[in-house]
Amino acid sequence: MKNTEEFPKNLKNKIDGISFSFGKNWKNYLNSLTVEKIQIAKQSLKDFLGNITGKTCIDIGSGSGIFSYSMFALGAKEITSVDIDSFSVQCSNYLRKKVKNPERWNIYQGSILDKKFISKFGKYDIVYSWGVLHHTGNMWEAIKNAASLVNDNGVCFLAIYNKTKSSRFWLEVKKIYNLSPRIGKKLMNFLLFSVMYFILPLLSLKNPLIRLKNYKKNRGMDPMTDVKD
Repeated sequence: MKNTEEFPKNLKNKIDGISFSFGKNWKNYLNSLTVEKIQIAKQSLKDFLGNITGKTCIDIGSGSGIFSYSMFALGAKEITSVDIDSFSVQCSNYLRKKVKNPERWNIYQGSILDKKFISKFGKYDIVYSWGVLHHTGNMWEAIKNAASLVNDNGVCFLAIYNKTKSSRFWLEVKKIYNLSPRIGKKLMNFLLFSVMYFILPLLSLKNPLIRLKNYKKNRGMDPMTDVKD
């Protein structure tokens, strides 16, 4: 089942200092969200975390909201979604509304680096943050603050970038992307998508169409959304 309800188009990002809005990218992702992608996202949580029924969870950098949604669907006792990007907050609210705004799912806009902000939260059985904390500008402080939210018997599940020989190159690509006009961004998206999902597989004698077809098995994600990220 594909989302048919129109996502709000007139949102304005109110957070100063965000050079790239992940939330805008996630808004586009939600337009292609399907039940199958949600099932894959739910399965990835079960594979990583096991049975989360009855557990309290915080999703730091909730992005599209799909994993907060999956936590709700898997029976979590309490879900807290946090993101600094107002578009991402809108994404989570959009999915929360789909399940009739349950009281056990709360959504907040703020930074994991803001100790005053996170002091309002308690301790959680599961602290989840996938591909987020390295974007904060102070990764180790972000990790420290995230870990402070785990209860004594809880789990802190984080995914962050690893440093490779190509890290400097990708940093420069991101800088150029953020400084480019809209047409420049579209061109970079097209070129990178073509290289990653067609040219490189062909050079490796692999069928690129098979990879694209199976891409949603990667936590229910979308290839173009990941290219923009």
